Amino acid sequence: MHIQKAHLSFRDPLQPLQAVTHIIIHHTAEDGWDVYKTHEFHQNNRGWSGIGYNYFIEEDGTIYEGRGLHIGAHAKGYNTSSIGICISGNFDVYDPIPVQMISLHWLCKQFMYQFSLDSEQVLGHRELDGVTKTCPGTRFSMGKLRHILSNNEKGAV
Repeated sequence: MHIQKAHLSFRDPLQPLQAVTHIIIHHTAEDGWDVYKTHEFHQNNRGWSGIGYNYFIEEDGTIYEGRGLHIGAHAKGYNTSSIGICISGNFDVYDPIPVQMISLHWLCKQFMYQFSLDSEQVLGHRELDGVTKTCPGTRFSMGKLRHILSNNEKGAV
């Protein structure tokens, strides 16, 4: 498994993350949105430099770099110290596709290892103070994700 480079153009220079203390999971809450549609929405509708997420997982499980290891625009109060991973889909309506979850497990484990994080530092957007959204969706179990990530057995993905 590997991370694809998306050909994205940002309006402003991106600033590198200094320290990573959390991984924050999101969903698009829209059907059929890919990394490019999300980037366009964040630029044109939100007025941001570009896609706010650090990494993006497509419906087919492909992982794209959004902002990469640069400060994101995905979770107020956490952007300078977290990696935001967005999964395409509306998980208030349906479950994530298994191939997306395989990619998410792999990506989280890479960053947990790289930044010495444990599974309790992997949060759903809805779990942050002041957030009223259901993101990453009512059908997305953060408890199950953390349980899988806490299992250190090889192949536990």
